[in-house]
Amino acid sequence: MNKLVFLMIGVLFLLSNFYIGRKLLSLLEQFSFFKHSLILWGLIGIFSVASMLTMLLFNANVGGLIGKIGSYWLSFWFVSLVIFALTDLILKITGKITSVPAKTELMVWMGAACLIVVLFCYGSWQAQQIKTVNYHVAIDKSANNKQKKIRAVLISDLHLGYVNDAKKLKKIVTKINQINPDIIFISGDLFDGNYKALQDVDGIKKQFNRLSSTYGTYMCWGNHDAGESFEKMKDLVEASNITLLEDEMTVIGEEILVVGRKDSRPIGSQDGQRKSMKEQFEKVGNQLPKIILDHQPSTIDEYDNPNELILSGHTHQGQIFPFSLVTKAYFTVDYGYYRKNENSPQVIVSSGVGTWGPPMRIGTQSEIVQIEITIE
Repeated sequence: MNKLVFLMIGVLFLLSNFYIGRKLLSLLEQFSFFKHSLILWGLIGIFSVASMLTMLLFNANVGGLIGKIGSYWLSFWFVSLVIFALTDLILKITGKITSVPAKTELMVWMGAACLIVVLFCYGSWQAQQIKTVNYHVAIDKSANNKQKKIRAVLISDLHLGYVNDAKKLKKIVTKINQINPDIIFISGDLFDGNYKALQDVDGIKKQFNRLSSTYGTYMCWGNHDAGESFEKMKDLVEASNITLLEDEMTVIGEEILVVGRKDSRPIGSQDGQRKSMKEQFEKVGNQLPKIILDHQPSTIDEYDNPNELILSGHTHQGQIFPFSLVTKAYFTVDYGYYRKNENSPQVIVSSGVGTWGPPMRIGTQSEIVQIEITIE
């Protein structure tokens, strides 16, 4: 069944690339200097195959160069397909109402092509810009009733792979260390589902070990941290300066519980099923404030105490507009701070520091989250 699905996806992807090629060729033929259509078809063929290899070979290394070419062509393919299809639709609707001169139609197509280039370049650039966003949160019920302040950093959805590599991780770690945090949290999707896509494992370990904070770095799994190479993902994390919490908790600063959850819907194996934390919570009681790392914000209804702070990611805030409208409609909170009422947990959802699929962002940002937490 999976092979049939992959075959259908591959056929549809190639047909859509043929559509894009036809549109590009019809535009390029307007210029006298372009006379070799085979060059265009050859390039589209190479880029299309690179994209298919990159996206469909979940447990193989296609090489750093091919992986990057395939990933960025996926971005160009996506933008081109949307813009060309919308342009086609608009011209057909307009043509039924009134006659569109050939010169005007050509100008419209040229404008569409220019828009594709602008969106592709901007989206690719925007994905690599890492912003720092700030939140101030107060959590009640300290064990010793003394006020305590903690500077926390949260990142999620790095999606380590062909594009989000050791070089980008170095940039992220440097920015985190400049904040001088007391504690660092990673709320899942550290990997992009394919451990073999990592081109510099030692370099990645080196960067993780550069992370500097008072209480250390704590992590939970995301839905892409799974699959055939899950054990290698786990080995890399455990060999780094990161404390992995799999439906487990630990006490920091003598009065705060840090809880890490397994993902609620992993894509493949993740070393056992997600377990309920109810019994563990009952054993420690509710007097200690809890910081809970849970990748998907769709699970926030599992928590109901006002002294809980839930840190999530997963949504990417849609990553590319208008998908941000979809995530906003689907999730109770797809981005930012949320609290149902004063007797409910507090939630912060990050848009992520990396990207999934097309390495581009339009209307959203890659971010590091800084949280000033007051325990009172």
